[in-house]
Parts: sequence; structure tokens; C-alpha cells
Amino acid sequence: MTIPFPLLRLPRLALIPVFQQMESIDVIAVSLLSKKVYNVSKIFRIFCSSSMNLRVESDYLYITVDLKDEKSVALCFYTEGVKNHVMTQNRSFTHENTGLTATEYVERILDVTNCESLGKVCLYGSPQLEMCDIFARVTKIHKLIIVSGCSYNFAKKSLEILSAVTTEISLYIIPFENREEFQTFLKSNLNYLNIETNTFPKFKFTLDDVLITNALKLNLKHAELNLKELNLFFKNWMRKKCDSRLEHLIVSTSEKVNARNLLGGLKWDPFPRDRVIWFNYSKPLDSLSGFFFGGYDIIRRADGKKATILIEDRDRWRQRPTFISFLVWP
Repeated sequence: MTIPFPLLRLPRLALIPVFQQMESIDVIAVSLLSKKVYNVSKIFRIFCSSSMNLRVESDYLYITVDLKDEKSVALCFYTEGVKNHVMTQNRSFTHENTGLTATEYVERILDVTNCESLGKVCLYGSPQLEMCDIFARVTKIHKLIIVSGCSYNFAKKSLEILSAVTTEISLYIIPFENREEFQTFLKSNLNYLNIETNTFPKFKFTLDDVLITNALKLNLKHAELNLKELNLFFKNWMRKKCDSRLEHLIVSTSEKVNARNLLGGLKWDPFPRDRVIWFNYSKPLDSLSGFFFGGYDIIRRADGKKATILIEDRDRWRQRPTFISFLVWP
């Protein structure tokens, strides 16, 4: 016969050895339901997380926490009640069964797991709840991803708040109505900006947008430029008339590319395709530094910086654009 034990009536210090015998996800779950357990977990730092990721859908928040003991826990907060298909290994919560708002829910998990920042925030939908209350309390995010399922208003408002506290952003939607708003965003002090769309609301992506972007690495594989624009960019770089932080630019073009039409008017030296070069970024990025083959060196400019241009062979059968990488050496 099993006799119920009033666990939460134990003194705070007596709870600690009990928690040490419980699964991590169970302790975190009880911390969401009991303020006493929450305070014990927070004060005595029972957990220490290495990272925490937040996924925002239209009807729920999904949080994964990687603890430093190599365990990973997952928790859901549903805004419209728990769904029937929820997996049993996840713990699911609502305002009704916790008494917490979505903001309090996220804050409590951050506190209990001693997590000072978010590793990755992915916005997949536009929830009914006021997510900006949560975002306003976040002080640091490593990576922000906004996909096309978000409404323009939610994506734009989220960017306004979070771009100031994150260093890497990937956009699958451009939530700006005019070029002035877009260019203001492009001037953000980012380490990595990845634009995964060629659909712009009421304007076309141009060379001017590239020149004012203040990112360390800029990935524009889906926002195509023509050869004339690319050649002008390289010349502007030689004259120091573009982003001084830029170390790596990835662009694409649908035109046929060769060294003469891409690098016309510039002094350049080709090097063999079997020559391997190793490129390092000055700051840590999700996309690691790596090996590159072949390419063209542009003669050093006045301040001593040199650039290498790599042209990816176009697959004529797949009819895809040609990708071009522009690497800046110190």
C-alpha cells in the first residue's frame, strides 16, 4: 500500500536531498507549480544550464534546456489548453494548471536553471499572447530566427526589441514596409545576418543595402544582385566606402559569371583550385571558420587589407544561381 507523503511540507533544506534523487525535468516541473520549490531551486542553485532555447508557435511556447550534466529537458506552455497529441516525455503547462502567465513561465525557468541568456529563439508563428513582455526581459540571445509563418507586425516588433540583444539573425520574412525601415535594421551591430528570402514587400534589395549593412558576416544567397552591382561593391570596398566590419559576404547572381566580367577594373591574382586556404572569423559564429579552395585575390588596398573572391561553379542542369563569397583578410 502506498501512503501519500506531503513532500512540500518539508523544510527547505530537507528538500534538497529529495530533489537530488528526482529527474531534472520533474524538479523543474514542480518548481513551476510550487513557489516554495522554485525558491529552493533558485537560492541553492540546484541546476546549472549550458543553454536554453525558445520556440514560439501560434498556440504554444516550447523550451529546451541543456543542463551541464549533459541532460536535456523540454517543456511546453500552451496558450489555449494542452493538446491531446502532446508527447509524454515532455511536460506541458497552461495558465490554468500553473497560475503563471507566459512571461512568468519563461522567467521562472530561466531562474530555476540559472540561465542568464537564451541560446536560440525561433519564431514560427504569431501567438495570441503578448510575447513582447517576455522579449523585453531578455538581456542576451545568441541567435534569432524568424520564419515566414510569423505575421509582419509580430516579426517587426520582435526585431525591434531583440535585435539589440542578439548577435546572429536569420530572416525568412522581411517585415519592413519601406527601404528606410529596412536600412535602419541593416545598420544593427550584428556578427551574422542571414537573409533567406528574395521576397521583399514593396522594394527590391540593392547594392546600397549591402554597402550600409553593419554585419561581420552577411549571407545573401537568396537576395540576388547583378554583375554590375557586385563589381561596384568590390570597387567600393577598395575605396573603403562600405561596412568596415565586414569579413565575409555571400551573394548570388543569376547571370553567367567569370573573372573578367565580375572583377573588371580591379587588379587581381588567380590561384590554383588545388590551393587550400583557411579563413578565421575575428569573433565566434555558429558558422565555423573553414577551408576554401581556389579563387581570386584582390590586390591589397591602402590600409593593408586584402580580399579573396570565390566563385562557386554553376550547376547548369539545376538552373540555380551562382554563389560568390567575398572574404576579407586582416
